[in-house]
Amino acid sequence: MERLFIALLLLQVALGAIDTIAHHELMEKLANRRSAALELKLHSTRGFVYGLLFLVFAWIKPQGAWLAAVWALVLIEVGITLWDFVVEDATRLLPSTERVLHTILAVNGGAMFAVYALATRADWSAPSALLANSHGWASWALTAAAIGIAVSALRDGLAARANAAEPAPCALLAEHPQTGFLLSGGTGFIGTALVEGLLAGGHRVTVLSRDPRRAALRFGGRARCIADTAELRDDEAIDVVINLAGAPVVGPRWSPARKRALLASRIDTTDGLRAWCERSQRKPALWLQASAVGVYGAHALSAPELRDPPPVRGDFPSELCVAWERAAAKVSAQGVRVATMRLGLVLHRSGGLLPMLSLAASLGGAARLGDGRQWFAWVHLDDVLGFVEQAVEHVGIRGPYNLVAPGGCTQAEFTRALARSLHRPAFMRMPAAPLRLALGEMATMLLDGPVVAPQRLLDQRFRFLHPGLDSALSAAHAGSDINPRSFYSGEGHPKDQHGTVASH
Repeated sequence: MERLFIALLLLQVALGAIDTIAHHELMEKLANRRSAALELKLHSTRGFVYGLLFLVFAWIKPQGAWLAAVWALVLIEVGITLWDFVVEDATRLLPSTERVLHTILAVNGGAMFAVYALATRADWSAPSALLANSHGWASWALTAAAIGIAVSALRDGLAARANAAEPAPCALLAEHPQTGFLLSGGTGFIGTALVEGLLAGGHRVTVLSRDPRRAALRFGGRARCIADTAELRDDEAIDVVINLAGAPVVGPRWSPARKRALLASRIDTTDGLRAWCERSQRKPALWLQASAVGVYGAHALSAPELRDPPPVRGDFPSELCVAWERAAAKVSAQGVRVATMRLGLVLHRSGGLLPMLSLAASLGGAARLGDGRQWFAWVHLDDVLGFVEQAVEHVGIRGPYNLVAPGGCTQAEFTRALARSLHRPAFMRMPAAPLRLALGEMATMLLDGPVVAPQRLLDQRFRFLHPGLDSALSAAHAGSDINPRSFYSGEGHPKDQHGTVASH
């Protein structure tokens, strides 16, 4: 009976690890979600309880009153789990795989503790004592699991504290007349910040999402969420379209099939939005299009923004961005003003690459990649939101913009600044060869980078909230309560004189 209990316990450990890594870390990214503060607190508390139980079950045979203490810990764990179920249902729509795995964990946990009750029924009448009890390799495996879950619980606790301290979203365009926005990619990193800010500013927001139920829950039912542009009427009162939708480029290797999927995720959505604009009786005034500085090619040097750059052959990010921009540009034939955001690495604790880089750096793993001299263009999320405000308010904002901070830096400089911001060393080196071997063509995103400058934004006297890397990283780690509008002065805006744009 005891062996069966240990086997079920090890199965519970394995399933719990899969749930934590696959769902909480990779899919839902709870550690970076402000709304998950309470759920993370529960996970942290339950993790420490589980860790203590693992050590007891690994090495100790409790008897008498000590057995009652063990069952008290089990009941605490069960109570936390039930509370966690309630919080999860109130704050997010669980992925189907997470729902299934939680059910399996509950069934296995019930069976596990039932077997434990049968295996220890004779120990209640024994004198109270803690006897040594080893299960060989299984005891060491449970010890390792206890250490692992304690580390995870500590991280969840720190993330919960950071999430709870993160200020509420700043209202965007709060002094602007109420405006209708249509966003694709509204549940992504930048999209979520935009939707929450626009809702706080009192605007009407429609989110185009593959999972409108999840999106509606995420925004507390305050945003209209649709799955297809066919749900939009011809007389919809939408003033601004913000097109951000696209599958993440960081992930599995760029096989031909994955390249086609990445391209389709952007072009199909763009075509759908453009088709609605064509049939719309009330055309939107502005189309804000997402893109990336990779449009210039991985080895490009600094130059004024190009209006319609040719794709760099053999450079997939360039080909992808050019195709996306050209699909969106066609909407200008409908009289819609188009402004394109060619983004660098966007910094904020709530999403993008920064949380992953920060986790590695906080564990002492900040590393120079290759020779470290490749350009690392970045911009803080606050400045992206500030640009959106300015684009809505000023008709002179049109055409492409390099949305990167004016300072810029190399990858080695970025790594040293990131480690310094976390009070960690940065002495590690990662040669280029193993990265190219492991990631294939995708390694170019880490080992190469175009040198770009925000020339048009500087021409237009755009005031960056975070022009320096050290202050940007400090603000990105803490979240931000800066209102982009409060730092922007519209006086002297050049309006239609919107900077130099090279045509080739």
